[in-house]
Amino acid sequence: MKFLQRFDPRKSLTVRIIMVNLALILLALGSLVLWTGYRLQKSIIESAESELEVRSLIVANGLREPIQQQLAYEEAYKEKGGNDHEEEEDGEKDGEGGDDNGDHELVFAPIGDRDFKAIVDSYANEMNARVTILDPNLDVRYSSDPNVPVHIEDSHPEILAALQQTENHDIRYDEWTDEMRLFVAAPILGNEGIEGIVQLSIPMNEISEQVRSTWLTLITAALALTVLFIAASIVLGEQITRPLHRLTAAAHRLAEGDLSTRLDMDRQDELGTLAAAFDHMAEEISQLLARERAFVANASHELRSPVTSIQLRAELLQMASLSEERRQRYIREIRQESEQLGHLIQQLLDLDRVQSAPPAVGDPIDPAPCLRKVFALMQPLGEAAGLSMHASIPTTLPAIRMDEKSCEIVMRNLLDNAIKYTPAGGEVHLETRATEAGVEIVVRDSGIGIPEQELPLVFERFYRVDKARDRTGSGLGLALVRDLLAQFGGDIRAWSKEGEGTEMIVHFPKAA
Repeated sequence: MKFLQRFDPRKSLTVRIIMVNLALILLALGSLVLWTGYRLQKSIIESAESELEVRSLIVANGLREPIQQQLAYEEAYKEKGGNDHEEEEDGEKDGEGGDDNGDHELVFAPIGDRDFKAIVDSYANEMNARVTILDPNLDVRYSSDPNVPVHIEDSHPEILAALQQTENHDIRYDEWTDEMRLFVAAPILGNEGIEGIVQLSIPMNEISEQVRSTWLTLITAALALTVLFIAASIVLGEQITRPLHRLTAAAHRLAEGDLSTRLDMDRQDELGTLAAAFDHMAEEISQLLARERAFVANASHELRSPVTSIQLRAELLQMASLSEERRQRYIREIRQESEQLGHLIQQLLDLDRVQSAPPAVGDPIDPAPCLRKVFALMQPLGEAAGLSMHASIPTTLPAIRMDEKSCEIVMRNLLDNAIKYTPAGGEVHLETRATEAGVEIVVRDSGIGIPEQELPLVFERFYRVDKARDRTGSGLGLALVRDLLAQFGGDIRAWSKEGEGTEMIVHFPKAA
């Protein structure tokens, strides 16, 4: 049963390929064999007909004088009553009469060293055909085939054509030999018109055998090609399905948790492209799961720290011996940790929303009002930290495909980072300009900067350059900015030099 299942087209791509190819091959080769066989069969028969017609003309031309001598001899024989010819051998007679009434014996005129009968028989041997001589009244005068009696011939197509001095042929059943024969005829022309008709015929056996041989050759060639195509289809099917089986097995291993599964298939065709795509997918899944595990670990750690701090201070507040000053201090610290925890949770929710839901793209907006609004909200925070805040925002900017809330999230995170990592006395600049491609926004600070080797990592989730110096940041702000911009077709890049400051360059494409 399992063996038969291998040939189930519903379960085997190879079988379907073979069946489709076989159907196409049979249709194409069948049509070609039928058309070619028919044309060759027709050509063989036409060639035999044409050759036999040429032979009949040769015989008719060669019998022109002998037929005249034979007719003259017969006429003289009838006038003398046949008495002067008793010495003729019995073998020279061939039945009764040659005229319409059949009232005298057929005699053959001596022509040179032969007689008329011998001449006709010699043509029959040379032409390898039956030669039958008829007079204009369609009386059979003589036939090289002894099976053909002296009789009046029917008005067959080739006879009628010869009487009209044209050519025709006919394939029909011959009652004298019980076989199918090919018949042609040609007129024997004399000075006074048609003096007789030569009818040539050959059996269809040889022609039919040649036709059968031709058909057999074509069918054999078609079968050989069919077998060859089936073998090629099997090889092609195996070449296609073998990598697919490998891909299926690899997919099952990957689904079972073997993230090291790779195909490593060295092919340049579509299957090689598919294998490369699978390997890339496996690599991306492996990295994604690694990032997710790191995300869970980091999120757990980041959430655990403020929760632990809140619990500890809550327990300390329950102590009766705690002074009022220390009690108020713990209450302030609990409030700060709660705010930090709420900020972290909100960023996690925003990041999840950005990554799991498609962007809510509405009508294009002019980002200038959003930039002015966010800067106005963040300016007091920067000034309270002892910073000099500067903004250069045009009255209007090219429209971008982003909603106002997303724009605010991006700008608030960038300005918050710039304020947070710039010491008192420093500066924060917000600059915007329109470009041919869209809008470019630069947030520049004169803060502590980022080490060059860590610059590519600042957009990773929970990544902080120096956790010891940053106890308020979550490491999610820039990751949220990057993912949010990507959903709207924008991008962000960073430049920084340790001790000199940092630049965050944001690009928004124009709305289509």
